[in-house]
Amino acid sequence: MKKIMDYRVSNKTSKTLNLIERFHGAFEKGHRLNPKFVTTLKKTTIITSSGASTRIEGAILTDAQIKEFLDKGCKISKMSSRSEREVAGYVKALNYIYDNFSELEVTEKNIRELHQILTSELADDQLPKKQRGAYKDITNHVVEKNLETGKEIVWFKTTPPGPQTAAAMSSLVKFFNVTSEEGVVPPIILTAAFVVHFLAIHPFRDGNGRLSRLLTLWILLRFGYEWVQFASHEKVIEDNKERYYLALRETQNSFNKSLVKYDSWIDFFCDTIFQQTKIIEGLLRKESPVSSMNQNEVAVYEILKSNSECNIGFILEQVHMTRAGLKTLLKRMLESGHIKSKGAGKATVYYV
Repeated sequence: MKKIMDYRVSNKTSKTLNLIERFHGAFEKGHRLNPKFVTTLKKTTIITSSGASTRIEGAILTDAQIKEFLDKGCKISKMSSRSEREVAGYVKALNYIYDNFSELEVTEKNIRELHQILTSELADDQLPKKQRGAYKDITNHVVEKNLETGKEIVWFKTTPPGPQTAAAMSSLVKFFNVTSEEGVVPPIILTAAFVVHFLAIHPFRDGNGRLSRLLTLWILLRFGYEWVQFASHEKVIEDNKERYYLALRETQNSFNKSLVKYDSWIDFFCDTIFQQTKIIEGLLRKESPVSSMNQNEVAVYEILKSNSECNIGFILEQVHMTRAGLKTLLKRMLESGHIKSKGAGKATVYYV
């Protein structure tokens, strides 16, 4: 993972990161969310995330079935399907992260504990109790199996079990924390690198994919991106599953070469986070237009709302802004859909 220190983001990824950080800054400064709205968002995200993350790995429950399952308390019986057991564990793990992320440092102990929670509802024949929260004791290469012929293709060889997995995880976690403290690598890039190396190690016998998506949520929350809990990272991945696997494969297959090709994975990861910001913006606009605006945007919005159609000169008389600054703000509000305009040049007027 040390090669991430030499990585230089592409122009495309740099632009995406800037857009994410712009959203992050505006969210931190301008949002005072209704507690009831937050509760609703979290519940929706739990349903969507647990469904998407488990379906990526082969589960079959729909979001509607998961909502019904959740409303009944996610109760597991001897007759419960594997899909229900995986969803129940994922819901428990999500709630654990939501409730404890600010106190949970990224340590091997905490990662193993999260894995134990994630797999706690599986039956013994699905995953032995001794393997829940414990590093793998068998080889678990990433393979694709032809269901008709039974032939398997090894797409990626993971770290061997035993001392090598233990050493790899120790090194990964230590490097992540040291680099995080130094603040040299952007948090989202560091998170992406941690996840792709974690999946290359594949430290647990089962649940590595699901756990990697929980780790993404946990780490981004730790870095201060608290809005990630309001839109499902997992759902964006499910909707782009083919690209997800291709990006992972291309990056991981370069790990044993002199030049690590991080671009595919980091581009995908950043695009996924950016899509989350767009989802949240849409939800906030639906709940309340001003909830996603900064102070100056709110002021302009209220002026337009009170006065119908306004030209830029009229707005300037009522705000403490330069003409150039106001033009930039109006352009941003037009792009976000908060306001509309008609006319051209000096005849342009703005309205809600």
